[in-house]
Amino acid sequence: MSAPLMVKTKAYRAAVARALAEHQPRKVLDICCGDGWLPYSLGPDVELHGIDFFEQVPKGYHRFEVADFNQGLPASLEQYDAIVCCEAMGYLQNPGLFLQSVSKHLKKDGIFILSIPNPNYVGARINHLIQGFPRSYSWFKQNDTMEPHMPWLSLGIFQLWLLLGLNGFKDMQVHEVDEEKPRHLWEHLLGFVIKGFAKRRLKKAPSESVRQLWTLAMRDQVVYGRQLVVSAVVK
Repeated sequence: MSAPLMVKTKAYRAAVARALAEHQPRKVLDICCGDGWLPYSLGPDVELHGIDFFEQVPKGYHRFEVADFNQGLPASLEQYDAIVCCEAMGYLQNPGLFLQSVSKHLKKDGIFILSIPNPNYVGARINHLIQGFPRSYSWFKQNDTMEPHMPWLSLGIFQLWLLLGLNGFKDMQVHEVDEEKPRHLWEHLLGFVIKGFAKRRLKKAPSESVRQLWTLAMRDQVVYGRQLVVSAVVK
């Protein structure tokens, strides 16, 4: 697959790349590198480090380390202007510990950018209501051994707002992903109800941080989008 296609085939990747470009980092850490797409979205002057479970080193990384980041980032890693984690937060057993370690490896005003499947869009809410768990996290085959791609965390903006705020971050933002939203008329109708609820909570918000949360909760990306790309700045 060509370099441009590696970025374009998944819409969240372009959103992550735009968020990084806005911050203009000089040194970036890529957590869970996947197929190694991130180097193709960065300028030549950016120093990129990577960490993953896998031993195969992707191209374009100045430094690569194999580690289980479920135990937090290795202390041996450096300080970064930006840290990226795509499609991995749902697999972590210790998300608070992980975020604490991320904050420790960010420079002052450094940014953390993550992408996850969105459990808050209208279709997922209906599915959750019926079966009791989100569609994207339907892994109930066995619980004795850990397997690849075995998620158990349903992290939406509400959980991320709590986790990020409690573990060293501020100013959470939701970034626009280029995807069709809403996809169906019934989604639009249910989304109107969801946004109305969020507006009522916004009016009663006791603090600026809570007002920011409910403002984000009304965004089309949250109500209709299948993906979430979220960023926050280290305190």
